Amino acid sequence: MSDILNKLENLERNIELLNKKVDSINLENDLLKDQQSKLVSDKSELLKKNEEAKSELRALIDRIDHIKANGKE
Repeated sequence: MSDILNKLENLERNIELLNKKVDSINLENDLLKDQQSKLVSDKSELLKKNEEAKSELRALIDRIDHIKANGKE
C-alpha cells in the first residue's frame, strides 16, 4: 500500500511540475508573440521610411540633373 501511495505522490508532484512548466511555456509563448508583433510593426515602419527616403533621394537627383541640364536657376 505504501508503494502505491509513493507512486501517487510522485505522480502528483510530476503533474504539478508539468503544470508549472506549461504555465511557463505559455507565458514565454505570449511574450514571443508580442515581440514578433512589435518586430513586424517595426519592419513595416522601417520599410515605409525607406520608401520615403528613396522618393526624396530620387527627387533630389532629379533636381540636380535638371540644374546640370539647364544651368543654375
